[in-house]
Amino acid sequence: MIRKFTTMALTAASIAAAASITVDPSAKKQEIVGFGGGSVYYQSWITALADQNKEALFDTAFTGLNLSLLRIGNWLQADTAKVSPDDIAIVQAAKQRLGNHLKIEMSSWSAPGKLKPSGSVNGKDGSSESANSLKPASSDPYGKYAYSDFANWWKTSLQAYTAAGITPDYISLQNEPDMNADYEETLFEPTETNEKAGYKEALNAVYDAVKGTTKILGPEPLGIGYSNFEKYAKELDDTKLDGYAYHLYHAGNGNDNSGNNYLAPENFRESMKAIGSAYGSKGKPIIMTEFCNMLDKTREEDMIGLAHIMQVGFTDGQLAGYVAWQLFWGNGTGQLIGVCTENWGSCKKDEIVIGPEYHAMRHYSKFVNPGWKAVSATTAENDLKTVAFASSSDDSVTVVVINTGKTAISLDAPTVNGMNVATAVQSKENGFKSKGITIASCYMLPARSVTTLVYTKTASASTVTACKDETTDPNYTEPVVTPAADVVIVDYSKTTDVSTWQAISEDLDAVTYNAGALDGITGYVSVPLAGCEQADCGYKNQLLNISEEAAAAIATCSELTITMRSQETSNAYVNVGGANGSSWVDYQYGRTASASEWSETTVDLEKEGGNGSTALTFNSDASGIYIAKIVATGCTTTGIAKPSKFIANDRNAPVKIFNLNGNLVWTGLRSQALNADGTLRLNLRQGMYIVKTRTSSFKALKK
Repeated sequence: MIRKFTTMALTAASIAAAASITVDPSAKKQEIVGFGGGSVYYQSWITALADQNKEALFDTAFTGLNLSLLRIGNWLQADTAKVSPDDIAIVQAAKQRLGNHLKIEMSSWSAPGKLKPSGSVNGKDGSSESANSLKPASSDPYGKYAYSDFANWWKTSLQAYTAAGITPDYISLQNEPDMNADYEETLFEPTETNEKAGYKEALNAVYDAVKGTTKILGPEPLGIGYSNFEKYAKELDDTKLDGYAYHLYHAGNGNDNSGNNYLAPENFRESMKAIGSAYGSKGKPIIMTEFCNMLDKTREEDMIGLAHIMQVGFTDGQLAGYVAWQLFWGNGTGQLIGVCTENWGSCKKDEIVIGPEYHAMRHYSKFVNPGWKAVSATTAENDLKTVAFASSSDDSVTVVVINTGKTAISLDAPTVNGMNVATAVQSKENGFKSKGITIASCYMLPARSVTTLVYTKTASASTVTACKDETTDPNYTEPVVTPAADVVIVDYSKTTDVSTWQAISEDLDAVTYNAGALDGITGYVSVPLAGCEQADCGYKNQLLNISEEAAAAIATCSELTITMRSQETSNAYVNVGGANGSSWVDYQYGRTASASEWSETTVDLEKEGGNGSTALTFNSDASGIYIAKIVATGCTTTGIAKPSKFIANDRNAPVKIFNLNGNLVWTGLRSQALNADGTLRLNLRQGMYIVKTRTSSFKALKK
């Protein structure tokens, strides 16, 4: 019998049987290529650190993680472009510390603009999707598009990077070929069509141009839901690929929100397993090359999220490697490491900020090396997720155990024939991280924790029998959750202000206030919507910016109650979501706005999680709806007082824009600087910038 215990319960005089894990090192599976992160933006912040701090950062990033994969970009799209000295410095620092243990993976975000009908690397400059693909070519031996020119660009790029001291071990010829983005991108269909170039044909050309100089990964699509990876992979000549790559920005079955998937990693298992089953036996590694929560903020719970996602990947997904999107990121925020450079952006001093996900990655990367193999590890405990790896010489085994539950679990030390535990490391959500714990015959796995046990043939058996909690911070107090009153998001019987509404699509009319009575309701707004099927005219959103109090409410309340009705003679079916900058949260689709009467429609807020939405979004095939009131219900509080008044809309707040070198490039109003999706609308060069207000600073992309 397996039983769970809280820390308090385990202090009792008698303890029942603990959970167990069975490890079989002889049941070998896929070989491991490595673990890593991306160095794609903010490189100049890193090299601008004071020398001592820069060296400390490199030690933390490379030695501290025992990094074995570093993802960089191919940025030589212009004929005059040179290899970035920042990239050179970072790769040199990594190689100095890790040598050939570290492999370089290079992806391209776009073909040169001269090879695209749009003439631009940026998708926003193309008049159509076909303009964002390769340009047609009448005599190319690989097909109807400029594949040979694209392949030659890759060949000369690799020569330039190699001459600069950066020799990629792997390349991906196109990052997310299925993503029609505003920023750098080039679109490829699985095979060529009359409108777009084909990934298959491009791969054939690039393979012929670079074979023998590097290995090729592909097809690296945006996500794995809806058989998206398979649509590309099944068309490709396997002999031209050295490995498979994909991203995880959607998982399918409606699980398309990155922040939500981080908190529900089992969403990935079905799609990962399908890919692993179909492609894991082909003798080529499968590598996840980019993913993050897309929230531009760190969350404690993402440590368990990442560790669990990796467990899904290295078991059912048969992954050989995992690369987080952000190894480091500027302005003190980052998936693994945040970097602050003195007087750059809002930073007052040099600072290195270790994110919770750093420790999740470290539980794998520090204790598992390339060439090891995944081996069988099983448990009957539902809240435990485990994966194990054996060294190529069969003299070491590493077992990673994740307690995903809300209750501590006592674990009998797994038995590995001929080996004993040499190292035991543990990290706890809202507790100590990467902490060495006592080697014993029993281990306490706190709620929401990750534990790594490293077995070797030379380690002695432990004589310690008691297990205890060593990573719970005694100074941390879990917030007390108590019921709270409903929170009114907006009530148009009490306000006539419609300035917080914003039409995201240019062809939508503005929201207007109506004072006249309609079926007993006095005071409501008219919200114009698409008036045509989304298959024909796409999503057209009206966005309602909300106050800080309202944002806090949707993060802690269980439902929205929206008093609304259709403007047509038939019911309107409305999609309701949340948004924060470019992050979209699809709360619920098809909520009914009655045509005959006002209705109080409820919308579940379960998907909001920690996404930090600052706006509500509405879209529909209907021509419009009326909204009288929106209230958040089923609320809780953690004892932190909410503002007693609504915060004024900050669209007219003054802002300053800094480039990544910390230089001030623009001053004005927030509404002048930002688009509704959080990107910059200013006439600036494409890239990442820092937006600073009187109370905060954040990153924004100029696409």
